[in-house]
Amino acid sequence: MTAPLRTGFVSAVVGAAVTLATAGQVAAAPADGTAYAIGKCFAAGDVPVVQPSRFAYNCDETGVMQDMTWSSWGADGARGTGFDNAVECQPNCAQGTRLVNPIVVHAWNPRTPTMPGCPPGVQFFADMSIAYPKAAPPWIKPGTTWDTGTDFVTVDGMPAVHYSGLTPRCS
Repeated sequence: MTAPLRTGFVSAVVGAAVTLATAGQVAAAPADGTAYAIGKCFAAGDVPVVQPSRFAYNCDETGVMQDMTWSSWGADGARGTGFDNAVECQPNCAQGTRLVNPIVVHAWNPRTPTMPGCPPGVQFFADMSIAYPKAAPPWIKPGTTWDTGTDFVTVDGMPAVHYSGLTPRCS
C-alpha cells in the first residue's frame, strides 16, 4: 500500500471509530437487509447511525438527546431513555440557560426515502416523540404547536414533543 493510500485508509478507520464512540453505531444492515435511522437532521454526506448515544434533534446544539440507551431499534420502531440537554433561548439562544431533563424517546413509522442521494438499504423514522417523565422545559405545553410537524402532546401521561413528517435531506 502506498503512503497516500495508507494515510487515507487510516483516516477512514479512525473516522469510523470516532463516529462509533461518539454517536452510536454506524448503520449496518440486519439480516433482512434494512437498517433504521432517525430521519430528523440527516443531510447529504451524513453516515446513518443506529442507536445514537447523542443526537442533536434541533439540527444544531440547542437541543441534544444525550447519554441515550436504547431498549429496541428496528422495523417496529425505537425506544430509548436518556437526557435532554436543551437551551432555553431567553433572552436569546446564545445567552440562554441549559436545561437538562430525563427523557423517554420513541421513534416509529420507518420510511424508505424517495430523495436522490439517500443511502440504499436505510429506512428513516418519520415520527419521533421526546417525553419528559420528571420536568419538562417551559416551552413544552401539550395541546400547542411550535411549527408545522412539531406538536406538544402528552405521551403516557408525560408532556412531550412529537415531530412528524421527518425526512432526510440527502441531496
